[in-house]
Amino acid sequence: MDNMNKEIREYDKNVQFEIGQRIQEMRLDKNMKSIELATELGITRNQMSRIENGRANCTISQLFILLQILGGSADYILFGKKYEHEIKITKEQKEVLINLINAFNE
Repeated sequence: MDNMNKEIREYDKNVQFEIGQRIQEMRLDKNMKSIELATELGITRNQMSRIENGRANCTISQLFILLQILGGSADYILFGKKYEHEIKITKEQKEVLINLINAFNE
């Protein structure tokens, strides 16, 4: 019940900007051009720029693909939390997660 007392941050333009900046940082760390990532996400370079500059949101499915391409975690993208150790999942676990997400998108 201690989590109930935790302060909840509202999603606003500042949060949107911070998320976009973390996406851009991860893309640059992978030496990817914005057009390359945009193409993988099925969006225009302009839309990719708007996401990275905090003027647009990406969809859950775009975030899912983006995290796979950039090798990041949702905790980092959404909340800026970095972990010292990497969580490894098996191929079977990954397939189960993908099937679960696909079931929600149907």
